[in-house]
Amino acid sequence: MEYSMHQQQALQLKLAITPSLRQSLDILSYTVSDLITHIQQQAEANPLMDVSTARLESYCVEMAKMHNDTNSTQSDLYEKATTLQTMERFLLEQVAGVKTCTATEREVLIFFIRNLNDSGYLMCDIEDAAVQFALTLEEVLDVLKILQSFEPAGIAARSLAECLALQLREEKQVPAYTEEIILQHLDELASRKFTELATIFSCSETEIEQVLQFIQTLNPRPVFEVQTEQPQYIFPDIVLEIVDGVGVLQVNDNFLPEISISSAYDELMKENEEVAQFMKGKISEILLLKKGIEQRHLTLYKVTQEIMSAQPHFLREGKKGLQPLRLKEIAEKTGFHESTISRTINKKYIQTPHGMFLLKQFFIRGLLNEQGINQDIQFIQLQIKKTIDEEDKVNPYSDQRIVQLLADEGIFIARRTVAKYREHLCIPPSSKRRISDMKG
Repeated sequence: MEYSMHQQQALQLKLAITPSLRQSLDILSYTVSDLITHIQQQAEANPLMDVSTARLESYCVEMAKMHNDTNSTQSDLYEKATTLQTMERFLLEQVAGVKTCTATEREVLIFFIRNLNDSGYLMCDIEDAAVQFALTLEEVLDVLKILQSFEPAGIAARSLAECLALQLREEKQVPAYTEEIILQHLDELASRKFTELATIFSCSETEIEQVLQFIQTLNPRPVFEVQTEQPQYIFPDIVLEIVDGVGVLQVNDNFLPEISISSAYDELMKENEEVAQFMKGKISEILLLKKGIEQRHLTLYKVTQEIMSAQPHFLREGKKGLQPLRLKEIAEKTGFHESTISRTINKKYIQTPHGMFLLKQFFIRGLLNEQGINQDIQFIQLQIKKTIDEEDKVNPYSDQRIVQLLADEGIFIARRTVAKYREHLCIPPSSKRRISDMKG
C-alpha cells in the first residue's frame, strides 16, 4: 500500500470571537456595579484613560439618604454594592475549577445554576434541558451530579429528600438507616411514626429517634450557608416609571464614571514612532470600551422594553400579574440569540413602582391549556395542592385521577408531570396519604 502527502484546500465556516466581540459580550453581562469596577480597572491599566466619578459619588449620597444610612461614606456603599458574594458567583467559581467538562457540559452547568430558586433547589425540567442542549437524559443527569457535588452540600436538589441525602456525603457519623429513611420514608419520620419505622427496619424506636435528631441538624435550604447578613445596596440597571398610565423605561447608567482621553495624548504622540503606535493601541482600547458600554445600553433597553410589553398586567398588578414567558419569545421579538438575552438579564435589577426585581423574575415557565394560553407552573402546582387538599382521605386520588380532574379544569399535563410537581410540593403519593376508615 502506498502513501502520499499533498495539500488540499477546503472551505469551512467558523465563528471567530474577536477580542472586541469578547469585550462587548463581557460588558453586556456586567451589572452596573461590575461595569463600574471594570471601568476603574481599565483606567488603572491605560495611561491615556481619564475617568470622573463625580456622578457616582452623587448617586451614592442619594442612596445613603434613601436608606437612612448617614454613617456610610460613598466608599462604604460602593464596596457593599460591588463585593457582596452571591450564590451564583460562588457556584460559577466552582465551575471554573472543573477541568474535565466539555464546553456543552459547562453551558448546562451554568444553565442549571441560573435556574436555582432562592433556597438552592433546581427549578428547571431535566428533560427540557436535555432537548435544549441536544443531550441524552443520562448525560444531563451526569452534569447535574457534578453541580450537586459543589458546595454548599445539598445544592441543586430537586426535592427536600434529595437535598438532605446529598448532605450525607460530608457527614462522618451517620446513624444506620438514615439514607433509606430520607429517600423512602421521610413523611413517616416527620409524622413521628417511630413504631412503624422500627418494624420496617427491624430496629428499636430509639434508633429511629436518633435518625430524626440527626436529620434535624441538616440544612433544608443550603443556599443560606453562603449568604451574608450584610445589607446589600443594589444599583438598579433599569428604572421603570409610570407616566400618565404608561410605563417609561430608562437605563440607569447616567452615573457611570465618565470616560475621556487624557490631554497628555498629543504630547506623547510626538515622542517617537514606537510610542505613537503604543498610544494608538491605548486609544483604540478606550474607544472599544465606550462602544461596548453604548451597545450594552441599547441592548438592555431593547430587551427590557420587550419584556415589559410581554408583561402588560405587571404595570397594574405587580408580581401577581406576571404571565408565563420564555427567553425564546424575547429572542424572536428582538432578533437576538437566546444566549444574548440570557447575558442581558443575568443579575440585572429593575426598579419599578412595585419594588425592585431581577429581570429574570419576569421569565416564568408555563404550559399551554386547550385554548393555547400559557398557564403559570406555580398556578398548576397550586391546583394540584388544592385538589389533594379536598380529596377523600380514605380514598385519596391517584396521580392519574388528578390528571383527569385537572383536564376537567382545562389543564392538560402528563401523569409524570403531576408526580414531579407533587414531589416538589413535598406531598407523598396516594398510598401514603390514605387514612384507614375507622368506622365499623
